[in-house]
Amino acid sequence: MTTQHNKKLSTELPFDEVLELVQPMITSILLKCQIYKDFEYYRHIASIAVWNAWRKADQTKGLFSAYIYTTVKGEILKELSKEKSFENMNTPMDHETINYIRDHDISERNPALLEWFMSHLKLEERKIVLLFYVEGYSYLEIAKELGVSVEAVKKRRTRIMIKLRELLNSKEE
Repeated sequence: MTTQHNKKLSTELPFDEVLELVQPMITSILLKCQIYKDFEYYRHIASIAVWNAWRKADQTKGLFSAYIYTTVKGEILKELSKEKSFENMNTPMDHETINYIRDHDISERNPALLEWFMSHLKLEERKIVLLFYVEGYSYLEIAKELGVSVEAVKKRRTRIMIKLRELLNSKEE
Protein backbone atom coordinates (compact mmCIF):
# COMPACT_ATOMS: atom_id res chain seq x y z
CA MET A 1 0.00 0.00 0.00
CA THR A 2 1.41 3.38 -0.96
CA THR A 3 1.32 6.39 1.33
CA GLN A 4 -0.21 9.71 0.36
CA HIS A 5 3.23 11.25 -0.02
CA ASN A 6 4.09 8.73 -2.72
CA LYS A 7 0.89 9.26 -4.70
CA LYS A 8 1.09 11.53 -7.68
CA LEU A 9 -1.69 14.08 -8.06
CA SER A 10 -3.78 13.02 -11.02
CA THR A 11 -7.28 13.30 -12.41
CA GLU A 12 -7.32 9.50 -12.37
CA LEU A 13 -7.46 9.50 -8.56
CA PRO A 14 -10.84 9.62 -6.83
CA PHE A 15 -11.84 13.15 -5.78
CA ASP A 16 -11.59 12.46 -2.03
CA GLU A 17 -7.95 11.38 -2.46
CA VAL A 18 -7.16 14.45 -4.57
CA LEU A 19 -8.76 16.68 -1.95
CA GLU A 20 -6.75 15.02 0.80
CA LEU A 21 -3.51 15.42 -1.16
CA VAL A 22 -4.03 19.13 -1.78
CA GLN A 23 -4.85 20.09 1.82
CA PRO A 24 -1.34 21.51 2.44
CA MET A 25 -1.69 23.52 -0.79
CA ILE A 26 -5.03 24.91 0.35
CA THR A 27 -3.60 25.89 3.73
CA SER A 28 -0.70 27.63 1.99
CA ILE A 29 -3.05 29.58 -0.29
CA LEU A 30 -5.24 30.64 2.63
CA LEU A 31 -2.23 31.90 4.55
CA LYS A 32 -0.81 33.71 1.50
CA CYS A 33 -4.19 35.41 1.08
CA GLN A 34 -3.97 36.42 4.76
CA ILE A 35 -7.11 34.60 5.79
CA TYR A 36 -7.07 34.26 9.54
CA LYS A 37 -10.78 34.37 10.31
CA ASP A 38 -13.59 32.36 8.74
CA PHE A 39 -10.87 29.83 7.93
CA GLU A 40 -13.30 26.92 7.58
CA TYR A 41 -15.56 28.91 5.25
CA TYR A 42 -12.66 29.65 2.91
CA ARG A 43 -11.44 26.05 3.18
CA HIS A 44 -14.91 25.04 1.99
CA ILE A 45 -14.67 27.49 -0.95
CA ALA A 46 -11.28 25.94 -1.75
CA SER A 47 -12.71 22.41 -1.63
CA ILE A 48 -15.39 23.36 -4.12
CA ALA A 49 -12.71 24.88 -6.35
CA VAL A 50 -10.73 21.61 -6.15
CA TRP A 51 -13.88 19.72 -7.15
CA ASN A 52 -14.38 22.00 -10.17
CA ALA A 53 -10.72 21.68 -11.17
CA TRP A 54 -10.86 17.89 -10.79
CA ARG A 55 -13.95 17.70 -13.03
CA LYS A 56 -12.69 20.08 -15.72
CA ALA A 57 -8.97 19.28 -15.80
CA ASP A 58 -7.30 18.31 -19.04
CA GLN A 59 -3.95 16.61 -18.35
CA THR A 60 -2.81 17.41 -21.90
CA LYS A 61 -2.92 21.16 -21.17
CA GLY A 62 -0.51 21.22 -18.25
CA LEU A 63 0.12 20.11 -14.71
CA PHE A 64 -2.97 19.16 -12.75
CA SER A 65 -1.45 20.55 -9.55
CA ALA A 66 -0.88 23.96 -11.19
CA TYR A 67 -4.45 23.98 -12.47
CA ILE A 68 -5.76 23.19 -8.99
CA TYR A 69 -3.56 25.90 -7.46
CA THR A 70 -4.73 28.62 -9.85
CA THR A 71 -8.37 27.54 -9.59
CA VAL A 72 -8.33 27.51 -5.78
CA LYS A 73 -6.46 30.80 -5.47
CA GLY A 74 -8.75 32.43 -8.03
CA GLU A 75 -11.89 31.34 -6.18
CA ILE A 76 -10.50 32.52 -2.83
CA LEU A 77 -9.56 35.91 -4.28
CA LYS A 78 -12.97 36.19 -5.95
CA GLU A 79 -14.71 35.47 -2.64
CA LEU A 80 -12.53 37.99 -0.79
CA SER A 81 -13.37 40.59 -3.43
CA LYS A 82 -17.10 39.86 -3.11
CA GLU A 83 -16.87 40.17 0.66
CA LYS A 84 -15.04 43.49 0.49
CA SER A 85 -17.49 44.83 -2.08
CA PHE A 86 -20.43 43.76 0.08
CA GLU A 87 -18.92 45.52 3.12
CA ASN A 88 -18.45 48.71 1.15
CA MET A 89 -21.88 48.69 -0.47
CA ASN A 90 -24.02 47.46 2.44
CA THR A 91 -23.93 49.04 5.83
CA PRO A 92 -26.21 47.22 8.21
CA MET A 93 -26.86 49.14 11.38
CA ASP A 94 -25.33 47.41 14.35
CA HIS A 95 -27.66 46.11 17.07
CA GLU A 96 -26.14 48.42 19.66
CA THR A 97 -27.04 51.49 17.59
CA ILE A 98 -30.53 50.22 16.81
CA ASN A 99 -31.19 49.43 20.49
CA TYR A 100 -29.76 52.75 21.63
CA ILE A 101 -31.88 54.77 19.24
CA ARG A 102 -34.98 52.72 20.09
CA ASP A 103 -34.39 53.00 23.84
CA HIS A 104 -33.96 56.76 23.60
CA ASP A 105 -36.95 57.20 21.30
CA ILE A 106 -35.14 59.00 18.47
CA SER A 107 -37.78 58.48 15.85
CA GLU A 108 -40.74 60.06 14.17
CA ARG A 109 -42.55 59.86 17.51
CA ASN A 110 -40.10 62.32 19.06
CA PRO A 111 -39.05 64.84 16.42
CA ALA A 112 -38.11 67.43 19.06
CA LEU A 113 -35.37 65.17 20.43
CA LEU A 114 -34.10 64.45 16.94
CA GLU A 115 -34.12 68.16 16.09
CA TRP A 116 -32.28 68.94 19.34
CA PHE A 117 -29.68 66.30 18.55
CA MET A 118 -29.20 67.50 14.95
CA SER A 119 -28.74 71.09 16.18
CA HIS A 120 -25.67 69.92 18.12
CA LEU A 121 -24.00 68.48 15.03
CA LYS A 122 -21.76 70.21 12.52
CA LEU A 123 -23.06 70.51 8.96
CA GLU A 124 -21.01 67.56 7.68
CA GLU A 125 -22.09 65.40 10.65
CA ARG A 126 -25.75 66.18 9.92
CA LYS A 127 -25.19 65.27 6.29
CA ILE A 128 -23.65 61.92 7.25
CA VAL A 129 -26.54 61.12 9.62
CA LEU A 130 -29.15 62.00 7.01
CA LEU A 131 -27.43 60.14 4.19
CA PHE A 132 -26.75 57.04 6.30
CA TYR A 133 -29.87 56.69 8.44
CA VAL A 134 -32.54 58.50 6.42
CA GLU A 135 -31.48 58.02 2.81
CA GLY A 136 -29.89 54.60 3.40
CA TYR A 137 -26.63 55.43 1.62
CA SER A 138 -23.73 53.00 1.95
CA TYR A 139 -20.33 54.06 3.27
CA LEU A 140 -19.04 54.09 -0.30
CA GLU A 141 -21.87 56.33 -1.52
CA ILE A 142 -21.36 58.76 1.36
CA ALA A 143 -17.61 58.80 0.75
CA LYS A 144 -18.19 59.73 -2.90
CA GLU A 145 -20.73 62.39 -1.90
CA LEU A 146 -18.34 63.99 0.59
CA GLY A 147 -15.15 63.41 -1.41
CA VAL A 148 -13.44 61.43 1.35
CA SER A 149 -12.39 57.81 1.88
CA VAL A 150 -14.70 55.06 3.10
CA GLU A 151 -12.55 54.72 6.22
CA ALA A 152 -12.99 58.45 6.95
CA VAL A 153 -16.79 58.06 6.74
CA LYS A 154 -16.70 55.04 9.07
CA LYS A 155 -14.60 56.94 11.63
CA ARG A 156 -16.84 60.00 11.43
CA ARG A 157 -19.98 57.89 11.86
CA THR A 158 -18.44 56.28 14.93
CA ARG A 159 -17.62 59.71 16.38
CA ILE A 160 -21.17 60.89 15.66
CA MET A 161 -22.62 57.88 17.52
CA ILE A 162 -20.33 58.59 20.49
CA LYS A 163 -21.44 62.21 20.40
CA LEU A 164 -25.09 61.09 20.30
CA ARG A 165 -24.63 58.90 23.37
CA GLU A 166 -22.85 61.69 25.25
CA LEU A 167 -25.55 64.22 24.33
CA LEU A 168 -28.35 61.87 25.37
CA ASN A 169 -26.61 60.96 28.61
CA SER A 170 -26.09 64.65 29.48
CA LYS A 171 -29.75 65.39 28.62
CA GLU A 172 -30.89 62.61 30.96
CA GLU A 173 -28.88 63.97 33.91
